[in-house]
Amino acid sequence: MRKILSIDTTVCKGAGTCGAMHPQLFSVGDDGYAVARRTDLVDPADIAAAASVVDVCPTEAIQLTSVD
Repeated sequence: MRKILSIDTTVCKGAGTCGAMHPQLFSVGDDGYAVARRTDLVDPADIAAAASVVDVCPTEAIQLTSVD
């Protein structure tokens, strides 16, 4: 299974929850908003980590999309 991790920068408020939870997948950019360190995820552990952030992002800016 392959998933694409993305961040909707129009709604991200820079809470930092994603980077605090999974710094291997997320960082905070110079502008104070979330940045995905990797966007193409295939490792089940990375997908599970990203999904856990999707569930707690306060602005619902994190998106995880399945790729066929």
